[in-house]
Amino acid sequence: MYGATKAAVTHLSVLLRAEFGPRDVRVTNIEPGLTETELSTHIDSEELSGQLDGMVEAIGTLAAEEIADVVGYVASRPRHVNLRQIMVLPTRQA
Repeated sequence: MYGATKAAVTHLSVLLRAEFGPRDVRVTNIEPGLTETELSTHIDSEELSGQLDGMVEAIGTLAAEEIADVVGYVASRPRHVNLRQIMVLPTRQA
């Protein structure tokens, strides 16, 4: 389900960009990697929770402030510049 949802958002961004680009509306798809969130508190399975903890320990996470910095960068570009897609990953996730 997760992969399908990400693909749907990517395609929605493409369609929105095609429809609204001629009206000077910018659409950027920002795809963050492993980010520190409350996700682990919503996992009922100890096995899955352990896997997530292992990933966090091995890879590290991005902070919400780091993603917000990317959003600020995108929004601060000149009006005629549209950044189509940005992937933000912890170095070890790449």
